[in-house]
Amino acid sequence: MKKSLLLLFVFSLASNFNAQEISIAATDSYTSCLGAVVDSGLSAGDYGSNENETITWCPEAPETVLNFYWVVFDLDAASTITLYDGDNNTAPFIGSYSGDELQGQDIFSSVDNVTGCITVEFTSGAGSSGNFAAYASCGYPCDRPFAIVNPTELQPHYSCLNEPVYLEALSSTVADGQELVSWVWDLGDGNIDNTSGPILEHMYTSPGLYTMNLSLTDDNDCSNNNILDYKILVSTNADFTGTSSDLTMCVGDEVDITGMIQGVLYSAEPSVDFGDGLFIPDDQGQCFSSQLTFTSFNPGAVVNDANADIMNIFMNFEHSYMGDITITFICPSGQTILVHQQGGNGTFLGIPVDIDALPNDPGIGWDYWWEPGATNGTWADNAGGTLPSGVYESVQPFTNFNGCPLNGTWEVEVCDLWPSDNGFIFDWSIEFAPELYPEAVSFTPTFGPECDSTYWEGPSIIDDGGDCNIVTISPQFIGEESYTYRGQNDFGCYYERTIDVTVVGTIPTVTANQTQYCGSPVIMTANVGDVDPDDCDFTWTPTDYLNASDIQSPTIDGLETTTTYTVSVSYSTNGLTCVSEAAIDIETCEITIPDVFTPDNLNVGGNNTWRVEGLGGFDGVQCYIYNRWGTIVFEHIDFGNSAGWDPGVDGAPEGVYYYVLEIPCNEGDQIVTEQGDVITEFDCDGMVPFTGTIHLFR
Repeated sequence: MKKSLLLLFVFSLASNFNAQEISIAATDSYTSCLGAVVDSGLSAGDYGSNENETITWCPEAPETVLNFYWVVFDLDAASTITLYDGDNNTAPFIGSYSGDELQGQDIFSSVDNVTGCITVEFTSGAGSSGNFAAYASCGYPCDRPFAIVNPTELQPHYSCLNEPVYLEALSSTVADGQELVSWVWDLGDGNIDNTSGPILEHMYTSPGLYTMNLSLTDDNDCSNNNILDYKILVSTNADFTGTSSDLTMCVGDEVDITGMIQGVLYSAEPSVDFGDGLFIPDDQGQCFSSQLTFTSFNPGAVVNDANADIMNIFMNFEHSYMGDITITFICPSGQTILVHQQGGNGTFLGIPVDIDALPNDPGIGWDYWWEPGATNGTWADNAGGTLPSGVYESVQPFTNFNGCPLNGTWEVEVCDLWPSDNGFIFDWSIEFAPELYPEAVSFTPTFGPECDSTYWEGPSIIDDGGDCNIVTISPQFIGEESYTYRGQNDFGCYYERTIDVTVVGTIPTVTANQTQYCGSPVIMTANVGDVDPDDCDFTWTPTDYLNASDIQSPTIDGLETTTTYTVSVSYSTNGLTCVSEAAIDIETCEITIPDVFTPDNLNVGGNNTWRVEGLGGFDGVQCYIYNRWGTIVFEHIDFGNSAGWDPGVDGAPEGVYYYVLEIPCNEGDQIVTEQGDVITEFDCDGMVPFTGTIHLFR
């Protein structure tokens, strides 16, 4: 028989103590917190027909509560057990049961029952047969707590690597009068936390799907059996393939940088857990059980048809007396299937160590299976000698498991009802139909393409490209700049990639010894900061009036109009040739003076007479002669009524000059000036400047 797709259980061994069977036919009353009440056939046989037996079982002082756990309850239709909450059958009625109604159930005396006793009344019909057995203990059975974690949050919980996940179980419930004393968090990544209490903070260091569960224990030593299967998806790290890397660029240039980010697929098979062995001691006072919590199935998955959904139940086992024991499997919802109910007397299971001096030594286990479709009878049907390894029928049908949750705590319970002999379960499992197992777990976090999900940050972004993934940068300063590309995925996780941009080249400035050309040369200089000028090439435009256009400091001479000069500086570094520009305005001193008249007959060295006539006196008339850059080249004072003026005495070269006559006069006077054949008359208003142009010829 193949054991594929098996989930093996982790076993826990209860403490050992001695007790005894009390036949319901042997006594009317019994006081103890240990032992088992059984039918008249004891462990080896069935009860008979037409029986009518009663026993009152009371707890041992100072205990006040008695509990019966019905490990075997297999009554025919004509047989009934009736229970009363007190020390006789006039006490409050608990219930009347037949068939397998009490199988695996707890019945306990109530808080109002001052005696703590339970009265058991049994009747059977003609031709009846069957079995029952109930372990007695003192104290309330478990009214199990119920674990609730993060009640307002939808599953799964999305988390990021190395970021805290907050879990709280404050809404978990517990029985009235009880308090929770233990919170054990199984975080699904191999970490078990039993110290944090109801509020936990945990970080996952690897991506994946983690199934968290919480075990609660109250002060009655009762634990929850509900399975949370709280799913936590931890994002994979992002992939930045295609994102720009560090670069070097010229100052002032424009460069596009690209950001690309995408989620990385996570895929893994569901986990499978395996367990160890369980010792079945020779102890008639209790049952021994082991549990495994299944978490790998899809949330909410149940056994719909056990005959199809369960392939088999497996056990590797040895025992020296098959007739001693019952074997029951219990699913997470509490539903049970009894696969062996005593019978078979001294039949060996496997190869036991049947030596009283070696009561705890394990023998050799043989493989046994129970399958829904088996047709060769139960263990008891095949009793004798050593039970062969193989497949057998279950005492109760597999359909008892219909509706059982797949995820949760599954349990095997072995009860030894006769003294002497023991055994070992080396491993056991339940094999479910392959289609019930979930597919491989996989997910891929996603990133949105727009600026609210992915974007660049940096000092010199001049264009975000519309989606912030391909942006244009243009640094204006030499040095280092950093740019960070950030993305947030649908898990809420942030990722970033930073690149360094080295900005090289020059940022030239232009200075001049003077910014006005007034006849004396102007020297311009292209300043290149810390860069060696010998490593630069200079190009000046325009080239008018320059002595050179390819040097750092050219000279301007003869400038006639204000001009903007631009220098282009070329500098090679880090494998790049960077070109930068700077400009300066050079003004001229030339003044704009309106033409009053143009005496073209003034000759250098000639006798040029300028006559000023008008009302009033004319003493104090001054004449200033300027060149075209605004510099006085001749000053003639006190023309008087008539004066001759020879501009040549100042040695002025031929060219265009400007004159200004400042004539004192009173308001209302009329001034007449004559130069050559041109006579100008104007009204006087104080010291009136009178301007014009003079062309001198040699």
